[in-house]
Amino acid sequence: MSEETDIDEVVIEKFKECYDIFLKEALDGDGVPIACTIHDAFGFLGENHHNCLGCNFADSTTFIENYLKKHEELTDIHQDFTVYILLLYLMVERMSTVLDIVQVPSKYRDKHFKVFQQVRKWANFIKHPKSFILTHHPVYDFENSEFEYELDFNIEINEAFVQQYYKGESNPEKQKKLNLELYKKLKNQQNVKVVFPDIAKMTKKMCYSIKKFVDLISKNDVYIEILSDDTTVETFFEQEDSNINLKENED
Repeated sequence: MSEETDIDEVVIEKFKECYDIFLKEALDGDGVPIACTIHDAFGFLGENHHNCLGCNFADSTTFIENYLKKHEELTDIHQDFTVYILLLYLMVERMSTVLDIVQVPSKYRDKHFKVFQQVRKWANFIKHPKSFILTHHPVYDFENSEFEYELDFNIEINEAFVQQYYKGESNPEKQKKLNLELYKKLKNQQNVKVVFPDIAKMTKKMCYSIKKFVDLISKNDVYIEILSDDTTVETFFEQEDSNINLKENED
């Protein structure tokens, strides 16, 4: 069996692990996204409130499920890990929008939605590569893969590296300094290895946060009332453009 085949099988198995976790924890015993239970919380408020949140988050769940369902075809670490992280990121952004509307305290978010930060940092690396585009043919791996390489790598872009250089700084001068430091590290570099996080562990943490999100929205009368208040929600989205611009600047 070739080394390439071995790698393919390990990657397939890692995505299969993600699929099993996701099916068990993000869907109920009938294969229905647990996000659909949000319908029950808003059904009594009238037809206009029935399908909005439940269906949108059920769609996000289905996007991820359908991708993982093809795990036997997912053998490319660079491409397939990238797409998967971005799919998780799309769901993170949707959940974050709702958490912003109801103003969930940061301490609670840090405790129950900490994986959002991890997903965002890696999504920033993917969306805004910065000086990484100046590297030559990087090798892609993932945490605890146990793959062996003949190369001696000059740079390893891992969780700590992404945390340091792709988190985004609100202070423009500090961001410029960080970007310059990154440029000096990566420009014209060869023998670079990108080590993605263990996506099975990430999936497990995402499922915990999805369940916590569904419980938070569907079982809290205060949040249900806020999300049902047209004036409050309208005001939030009137300010959304400025919020998005701020986030993009920080990225």
